[in-house]
Amino acid sequence: MKRSVDDIGAIHFFDGSRRPEPPSLGRVLLLTASVGGGHTRAAEAIAASIRSLALDGLVRYDALDVVDTLACAAPWFRAANRGTYLGLLARAPAVVGWMYERSDRAYHGVRLRWATAHLGLAGLRQRIRAFAPDVIVSTHFLPSEYVAGLRRRGRLDAKLMTVVTDVHVHGLWLADPCERYFVASDEGRRTLESHDVGADRISVTGIPIDPAFVTPMEQSLARQKHGLPLDRQVVLFTTGGACVGPVVSLYSSLLSLTTPCEIVAVTGKSVVARQGIERVAARHPGSSPVRTRVRGHSTSMHELMAAADLLVGKPGGLTSAEARASGLPMAIVHAVPGQEEHNAAALLEAGCAIRCSSLSSAAWKIDRLLQQPSEHARMAVQAKAGAKAAAGLAVAESLAATTRWGCEGSGLRTSPVRGASMPVQRAI
Repeated sequence: MKRSVDDIGAIHFFDGSRRPEPPSLGRVLLLTASVGGGHTRAAEAIAASIRSLALDGLVRYDALDVVDTLACAAPWFRAANRGTYLGLLARAPAVVGWMYERSDRAYHGVRLRWATAHLGLAGLRQRIRAFAPDVIVSTHFLPSEYVAGLRRRGRLDAKLMTVVTDVHVHGLWLADPCERYFVASDEGRRTLESHDVGADRISVTGIPIDPAFVTPMEQSLARQKHGLPLDRQVVLFTTGGACVGPVVSLYSSLLSLTTPCEIVAVTGKSVVARQGIERVAARHPGSSPVRTRVRGHSTSMHELMAAADLLVGKPGGLTSAEARASGLPMAIVHAVPGQEEHNAAALLEAGCAIRCSSLSSAAWKIDRLLQQPSEHARMAVQAKAGAKAAAGLAVAESLAATTRWGCEGSGLRTSPVRGASMPVQRAI
């Protein structure tokens, strides 16, 4: 039966009837941070999943929004959190790895970080105050820690849900209080349990990705739609959301492949990367067995991954999850020290990736895989076997159950972490 959804998520059927109201999520605010693209993509995937469940009459919501924490921050705070991080990734990645390992301690340094964030996030407080959320879903540790601090100080009564967007649950993701954590794997669950987070507050859902990945397009149809050849292999090359590392040099090395293939380079929003890759592609001889195609930002990654035989790129949390959902083996290049090293290890352990540790041997290793159909097929099966394509839907469904926890209207909310009672107070 046909149906429509009104502004508050209620289901109305075109014959005039109305289904009994499903559980309500209330006002849902998804907070992310635009450091790379994965955290925002995860938030958008959860929002899309909530809307999908609302269309099917399984949940309701009064309001739903995705907000970038750093877009609401003071310029100095944004520069310190995004600019400094990306600058170090480009110029001193080893320092990033050292900082990652040194800071992997739960609840360590919270007071100083929170005080600094409070100075720089007045704009975020205004957005939260205006939206008046019932539940906040965070896909980055920065808003998780800050919102938890507001709650501890009695300045906010919205429930907090934290969605970890990498395989490893780094200590910075721990927020107190937080009603529920959503993690990628059982290993992530165990990490949280080692920090005294109750098992009943942890959901192993996988990393939320676009619901479009739940039902992959047939490879031949995806290739026809995007004008890709049916008679040769397709290699998808991605530069990553932050677009750091020797991406142009790496792309240039891939053009020395001897296996007939078409390389589709997706450069995201980086104009510099696209221009550099286009210059290299323009000089590529037409007699080569490798054909080239360069794209910028794409909203059809689920289709491009369905069309491809191999993904060459950085093992970001979202990219890794999307590749596995597509049954797409990966050739890992230039993993960021820290979280991407953990993601890479998980892919290699699952048997669905190879690692190219140097530019000089990358093309040789990729050639070898492309020329071994049985090994490629095995890796594709392994990728699909561990995929959690419906992670976004799983998070949305869990939210519907979890948000019923609490004691609304009592004037107090008890922290499920340490039992601390806090006055309900919306003014922040």
